[in-house]
Amino acid sequence: MKSYQQRPSEEELYLFSERIGRRLAEARVELEAAEHRQRVADLVRILGGATCYQLLGLSPAASLLEIHEAFDRTARLVHPANACRLGLEGREGVLGVLFEGVTHAYLTLSSLERRKSYDKELGHLLWKEALAAPDRADEVRRVARRYYERALDRADAQDFYVAIELLDQAARLDPRGEYFALLGRLQAKNPRWLRTAAESLRRALELEAADPDLSSALSQVNERLRAGEALADPAALAAQSASARKRPDGMPAIEIEADEPMSNMLEKRYRWK
Repeated sequence: MKSYQQRPSEEELYLFSERIGRRLAEARVELEAAEHRQRVADLVRILGGATCYQLLGLSPAASLLEIHEAFDRTARLVHPANACRLGLEGREGVLGVLFEGVTHAYLTLSSLERRKSYDKELGHLLWKEALAAPDRADEVRRVARRYYERALDRADAQDFYVAIELLDQAARLDPRGEYFALLGRLQAKNPRWLRTAAESLRRALELEAADPDLSSALSQVNERLRAGEALADPAALAAQSASARKRPDGMPAIEIEADEPMSNMLEKRYRWK
């Protein structure tokens, strides 16, 4: 039996299901229910004849990191814990089959030996995958843009934690300067995330984001780091701000600055229509 035909063992499925289930308990899938259902329906439709690459939405040239990230994204979409949200109560088996297929694809592609055997057996189909890659790349960019636009809405509502999560996903899918620029600015609102904010802002500069104030923003973050703000006692920092929020999942509170509405600030900064 070829390596790509080996199904995940019950132990493997259990371990992966537990891990993804814990992540979903901490933060649900950040998609509207209708879009979530459509994504799952699309996967159900292609499951029988899809390659491992297609199932994870990857190019045949995908890196190991891209494979890990694609599995995490897709497994969260199809985990049986989503049954209620998707209107599949009592039919969790549908999601179970999808989850097994996605896990199988991940195990195949994340192992160098299995992937080599799989690619060899796939043969001419692999070339078709490669030729279809530009279309998939366009879809990935569209998904990233939707994440970005939703992040703008959440930032305007001062729901910064969700906005940061969405921007992180957008930047991973399609590394654009504007995504990293906004990500860094929002991360900088939390002193505990200043180092990560500096990395995001530096990445935005490397990608030549159209933000004339970007260098100044990075300088301000670096000054705060040199002043030791990132090392300050989190409890003391939280006490300094009446608007600091404590999340039930234990994530550090994000301080909300009393400035103009986020949508106004972003419109001025990026000149969006």
